[in-house]
Amino acid sequence: MEIVKHLINSITQKGLEPSINLDRPNYVQPEDRIQFRAMRLIIILGKLNTDNGLSKEIISCVDFLLRNEHFQTKFILEYYAGKKNVLNKLNTIEKTNQIEIDFNIVQYKSVPWDLRFNDMLMYLFIRDLIDYKVDKDNKNTRIKLSDQGIKSFNLLESIFPSEVNFLSLFGKRMDTNKTIKIITEIIPNSYWKQNAEIDY
Repeated sequence: MEIVKHLINSITQKGLEPSINLDRPNYVQPEDRIQFRAMRLIIILGKLNTDNGLSKEIISCVDFLLRNEHFQTKFILEYYAGKKNVLNKLNTIEKTNQIEIDFNIVQYKSVPWDLRFNDMLMYLFIRDLIDYKVDKDNKNTRIKLSDQGIKSFNLLESIFPSEVNFLSLFGKRMDTNKTIKIITEIIPNSYWKQNAEIDY
């Protein structure tokens, strides 16, 4: 004990005051860590619309689907409605009832928007993993992987097998308007209804 007191006194004499927090820290699920979530955005950007990039809105829609596997079957049925290969598409995904209740998800223009998206995008941007591009009128901002981001995507693919499997169903391009329409008109209504039924 004397050694500890001597250490504390020595630190204090140097003008540094030790502070020990005995409160139990809150456990953060890996899903909620910015680093993990940002890496999954790299997977989305690496699999879809790689030449032109993606808008924030479609990124949020696809991220929502990856986090809530329960809605993936419904989404595929709507996205490929009337197509002969829809059953083949359904058979390639793992069907679960996973629905993530997250207080950081809000309705923004009916899109399920995560309040941490801008932090995640900044995390990627300052590490030179993504680039922003706009049209000639300096509007219609889209996000795409930088050269460094593409290298990271190639390393990350094996870490996110279920996400890669789901996104592979849509080839290199997911129809933006159709995706946002399905998410904003069909899926969120049931999601928000389920959220409302939970006793917070």
